[in-house]
Amino acid sequence: MATHASAVKAARQANARNKKNSEARARFRTIVKNLRTAMKSNLGKEAEKTLQPLLNEAQKVLMKAANKNLIKKKTASRYVARLSQAVHKVTHA
Repeated sequence: MATHASAVKAARQANARNKKNSEARARFRTIVKNLRTAMKSNLGKEAEKTLQPLLNEAQKVLMKAANKNLIKKKTASRYVARLSQAVHKVTHA
């Protein structure tokens, strides 16, 4: 365990950052999972109305995570591109 005051503070900050980053990572994973689940269950004319807001939310959360360096920017772009493509296939099938 840290004994110097600066080391104690650094450990405290690391714990706070770890908690915040874990929550943010869990948030974007949950949103992506919700979108994928909705894509499996929504097939038909109402799919676009349901999936488009979910896709927008997923894109927003992924890009925010990339800007905060939780994931790499190209990884976020790849997620968005693949999710957009999948939503397009479901809605225009």
